[in-house]
Amino acid sequence: MKKIKIMGAGLSGLSAAINLARAGYTVDVFEKRGDCGKRFLGDLEGLENWSSQIDILHEIKSMNIKINFDCSPFKTMYLSDGRELLKNTCKKPIFYLVKRGVIENSLDQCLKTQAMDLGVNIHFNSKIKKEDVDIISIGPAGNKPTGIVRGILFETESDDVAAALLNKEASNKAYSYLLINKGYGCICSVNLYKTDGEVNTYFKKTYEIFTKLFDIDIKNEKNIGGVGCFLIKPRLIKKGKIYTGEAAGLQDLFWGFGMRYAINSGFLAAKSIIDNKNYKKLIKQSLSDRLKTSVANRFLVDWDADRYYNDLLEWAKKNDSWRELLYYGYNPSLFTRTIYPFAKLVLSLKFREYF
Repeated sequence: MKKIKIMGAGLSGLSAAINLARAGYTVDVFEKRGDCGKRFLGDLEGLENWSSQIDILHEIKSMNIKINFDCSPFKTMYLSDGRELLKNTCKKPIFYLVKRGVIENSLDQCLKTQAMDLGVNIHFNSKIKKEDVDIISIGPAGNKPTGIVRGILFETESDDVAAALLNKEASNKAYSYLLINKGYGCICSVNLYKTDGEVNTYFKKTYEIFTKLFDIDIKNEKNIGGVGCFLIKPRLIKKGKIYTGEAAGLQDLFWGFGMRYAINSGFLAAKSIIDNKNYKKLIKQSLSDRLKTSVANRFLVDWDADRYYNDLLEWAKKNDSWRELLYYGYNPSLFTRTIYPFAKLVLSLKFREYF
């Protein structure tokens, strides 16, 4: 059976490795860091459950991945502009909260365990040339980050909560969030097109607003952060190599929820090899519509964030299920299909400086 080499032991790389190993391939994964999830510090992240009517956990299971990681369903969510606080409870989970990093029951560590149990060889602290591998899954694709996240993790006795903040003083053309689950919480500000120093200022405002809106007990806090890069046109195949996840630019340009894309793209990369199918066609069939819609949404936020978010808050007041509202916002409409070509052109020019 053919041997497959993968660069990067992130979500997409491990997803590909698991599926290839299950099909009988010998798989070697080369990871430059010392462990899976090393770029995270126990961060809390939402595994979004709104962009498809199929529950994300069912989708993951259909991609031959076991749910052996902690994943807490959240059906209730708060939304605020910093003054008014809205609340909504949906029948189905809006998202599942997972932990990232080198900690027990994190998504990263549990996928690593699944891969190694199948015989995947993961070579940590190892570098390999791109020309020597079959699949490239190495994280953010650009030279300069398009987006920067700044925040804190903390221990707490406060009740579980999930809240999003749309406020131009708390984040630039993005959002801030508060997540608490089982005595563990985070407050973060997500910002586009800003420097580290500027992002710190936005985070201070985020912290101020959330601690006013919610009575939060914060103990043993530690700083966290991360970066992301966007590609307007995904880079799926280059010099005969398959690219997955963030390395391919398979990212949600609207709000940055990329874990679903990462796991899916790793599965499709493996499928293209196992079944001898065209990887680009598989990605197009599975993800293309949502990726194009995220380009249109990102263009609208960049064009006039205040108006877009004011409209979103008004729609939220009138909608019984925010999960359904998000579903329609993340999938194509006549309007998003119409503006997509123009949005793609404008954002392609704007993002040139990041690559």
